[in-house]
Amino acid sequence: MSCTRPLMTSLLLPLFAACSSQTPPDQGEGDSGSSGIMTTNPDTSASASTTGAGSGSTSSTGADGTDTELNCGEVDYQLQAVPPNVVLVLDKSGSMVSTNDSDGDGEMDGFWDHDADPMTPPISRWNSLHNVVEFVVNGFDAQINFGGVLFPSASATNQYSANACKVSTTPEIPVATMNAAAILDGIPDALATDEIQGATPATAGIQTALDHLDTLDPEVPQFLILVTDGAANCSADYPSPPELLENYDTNLPTLIGTAFTDRNIPTFVVGIDIVDELAGVGADGVPEANTFVELNTVAEAGGRPQAGDEKFFNTINEIELMDALSEIAGAVVSCVIPLEPPPDYPDYVEVQVGGVDIPRVDDCATEDGWVFSNPDGPYDSLELCGAACDQLVEIGTVDAKYGCPPAG
Repeated sequence: MSCTRPLMTSLLLPLFAACSSQTPPDQGEGDSGSSGIMTTNPDTSASASTTGAGSGSTSSTGADGTDTELNCGEVDYQLQAVPPNVVLVLDKSGSMVSTNDSDGDGEMDGFWDHDADPMTPPISRWNSLHNVVEFVVNGFDAQINFGGVLFPSASATNQYSANACKVSTTPEIPVATMNAAAILDGIPDALATDEIQGATPATAGIQTALDHLDTLDPEVPQFLILVTDGAANCSADYPSPPELLENYDTNLPTLIGTAFTDRNIPTFVVGIDIVDELAGVGADGVPEANTFVELNTVAEAGGRPQAGDEKFFNTINEIELMDALSEIAGAVVSCVIPLEPPPDYPDYVEVQVGGVDIPRVDDCATEDGWVFSNPDGPYDSLELCGAACDQLVEIGTVDAKYGCPPAG
């Protein structure tokens, strides 16, 4: 189940830590608690210890003075979700700061009414994108492992040549935990102009992101977020100008579609001020294409299209861009919680979020509650559904009690 949620700036969903049956280390010595948190249930008469798959066992003294082995001990665990690996693939083309007025409307092409207030001066699209990226990566730093790819790379220029299409074969910012500061250090400043140059080699940017995800744990969920203000060019099918720059790169939806169907890597597509009309006719260095139509196709290929006529997130100011990236970030935060160790008695697992009991349900798609991710086992993870998933995003952790069958 995918939950779509608005941004909650109070999110503090820590990185997943495997639950250990051993006594947690002293947190005062700088340990982050990576072994998880376990406490014995106050109803048990002795400290629980792990046996077999992880349920505790206790013993008590019988009436005849001999030790009587109990079948298990109730144990409480505090569990956390696995942060997904997400690569931001960001358009750094010259059009993001262009001061040209190509359509004669008196407005600079690379600037927009960022705050929906015509009385304030416009700012560059790159300025807005930087502001939004800063807000989102800081707000979701503990919930998402971010990385970043720029297209074109910092070495690209506005020359009418292949120099406009340069993309690094490795990401500017590799995916890592708590990576917000590195993301902001790795992209140009909000007020940058000279560094924002080049064409729109989106396909090469996506390929770099996918190659990087290949090096990471495939068991961790993976996503791409593509943000662009124009149609892709710099196709590998056209080695030199003008074809290199003035033909739309049809490889983009194919590559993104293959990533989704063959590798289960969805791509969210965000457009910056995209107009539903044919562009680039007779223009040097601009692909002849209807960018709106093409991005709709890319969004559908990526597996996360929006409902309605606009399949991608089309934004016309910074407020809408903020809403789009915040919604996407909220949607990729995981509500699947690994259970390490798995319970010996899955029918006796109880779940709480924020001290509120969460019921076990049968259908995660239609009910609020929780289910085992694999209903027939192995019982190595659970998923929170509906409103319970929203509670997890707000609260940050799940409390699970591994219970015991009734005595006898």
